[in-house]
Amino acid sequence: MFFGSKVIKVEVLDETGKNIVSSEKNFVFPRNLNSDEDSILIIKGKDLPELDRNQIVSIVSTTKSNDRIKYTGVVAVSMDRQMNIKILQNNETKVLEERRRFFKIKVDEKGRVLFYVRSEKTVRFDEPVKISINDINVGGIFIKTDDDSQEFLEDDLVCVELDLFVDYPLNAAVRVLRVQRNPEGKINGYGCEFQGLTAAQEDYISKFIYKVQTEQRQKEAAMRGQL
Repeated sequence: MFFGSKVIKVEVLDETGKNIVSSEKNFVFPRNLNSDEDSILIIKGKDLPELDRNQIVSIVSTTKSNDRIKYTGVVAVSMDRQMNIKILQNNETKVLEERRRFFKIKVDEKGRVLFYVRSEKTVRFDEPVKISINDINVGGIFIKTDDDSQEFLEDDLVCVELDLFVDYPLNAAVRVLRVQRNPEGKINGYGCEFQGLTAAQEDYISKFIYKVQTEQRQKEAAMRGQL
């Protein structure tokens, strides 16, 4: 496990690679993988499959930074409501996909700019400025204002409200790192970096990214099934 990477999903596979259990909640991933103590993955639920004690399995963890890491484990406890798996300390651990600090995805989402700070002066709007979000990752976003008359400058600190989930928007601060223009000089958008995100805000963004990736994979699988 990479330090500082929160696990948001675990999968348990049998020796043939078949998925036995998949869980995005109700699990406890061990934090002591590099210690001499036993590292136990605990999964709770209802109607869990009952596996043989000492059965060898594979564990695939997905972190909020989109790392997918595979471990070898052995079943210690298996009941219909709880499964404990001891992660073996060996050389089988490996990253399944290229590790990327911030996984960027293309999106078409909406949001608003509530105010911005430039040279220590705060500029507030009577009505929030509507924006479109073209891509997002845990590190930042690329935004475009719907109103061409409103322009931002590099190093502006901007307070945005993003409608990533319908029920609750994300309110965060971003700093403008670059102003992107077309050959005619017209502004295409702004590359921005999130500032001072809390753990809850990072989880919010990571869950949104995971949701979009899952939907994209489902669409791709459906298209392949139609060929």
